[in-house]
Amino acid sequence: MRAKRTISLLMALICLVATSAVLRAEQPIITGRFSADSIEVGDRVEYIIDIEKDRATNIGIPDFSGGLSPKQRAEVAKQKLAMSKYEAYNENIFELIEEYPLDTLEIDGRRLHLRKRYLLAAMETGRIPMRPAILYFEKNRETPDTLYADQTLQLNVLSYAELDTTLFLKADPQSQQGFAVDSEKAMSMLKEEGLYTQKNLPFRFAEIRDYAAYAGIGLIILALIIWAIIYNLRHCKPRRQSVAKPQPKLPPHVVAIKALEELGHRKLWQNGKHKQYYTSLASILKVYIDGRWDIGALDKTTGGVIAALRDIDMPRESRSDLIDILQTADLVKFAKALPEAEENEANYTRAYYFVENTKQQEPSSDPKRDIIKEAKIGE
Repeated sequence: MRAKRTISLLMALICLVATSAVLRAEQPIITGRFSADSIEVGDRVEYIIDIEKDRATNIGIPDFSGGLSPKQRAEVAKQKLAMSKYEAYNENIFELIEEYPLDTLEIDGRRLHLRKRYLLAAMETGRIPMRPAILYFEKNRETPDTLYADQTLQLNVLSYAELDTTLFLKADPQSQQGFAVDSEKAMSMLKEEGLYTQKNLPFRFAEIRDYAAYAGIGLIILALIIWAIIYNLRHCKPRRQSVAKPQPKLPPHVVAIKALEELGHRKLWQNGKHKQYYTSLASILKVYIDGRWDIGALDKTTGGVIAALRDIDMPRESRSDLIDILQTADLVKFAKALPEAEENEANYTRAYYFVENTKQQEPSSDPKRDIIKEAKIGE
């Protein structure tokens, strides 16, 4: 009987141990490490968490995989802020640069080996503790548990002021101070401390991503400006030349003929505006005379214009017509005379032929024609 009882107790004990072993196996196992033991303040370091768990166990670090109930998610939101893993980050000791996706490293039956990585930048100096932790759900539980790693990590964050720079010096008789920096020894000591110069750090595009975006936008704007300038130079050049090129000055007789034509179209005397008609007619002739002989006719009276033209060579009939027109204009303006319609028409025609017969002649290719014309004018 005693032997049977002993065997029964042993069997129960074995079952209990096996059950506890099974339960123990379902609990995740976590370990953590930094990619370097020592860094300089401001430098970056990878924080790595390795997790071994059962397939049926849900974990959060802190982003949970799908399959959690709304109640489980609510419990996670309450508890994840209390995790010691995030206390150092909340105190601005570290700055989170990048969070990498959860990787599956190994699958062994029901066991999974996962890895979570963070890229951090140390913002404070000293020996900084970090205890890896995760949230996990056991089977059929709505409330998550916090599981910590067995060991607390230590990261030594140094500043250049903590390094004994006198160790970098070597004797140098040629130097004024008698010593110089031993660059090889300095680099060796920095590497022993886990520090690296900036030129030896791997380049990461993420470091200049924002600057590259701004530079790209700036280059696009600059290209558009250059294109607009080239387009304007090619397509607007003739227009600018035509605007900038001064218009040739019209001869005085051309200006006078155009003014007489406009005066005829206005029909002033036909509408009883005799004074305005003769004022315009006399003004047109004085402008022509001033442009043709430059005697200041606009500032002279009728008598002054006639006196200034006394020494000017012109046909006698043209001189007589000019005097008649200017004197008639004075009578209408100052004596309120009202000439007949025939006289108004005649004075308009005389003004036209006065301009035509006294205009400056263009050089002719036929000398005989010029001699005949001068003879007619002399008569």
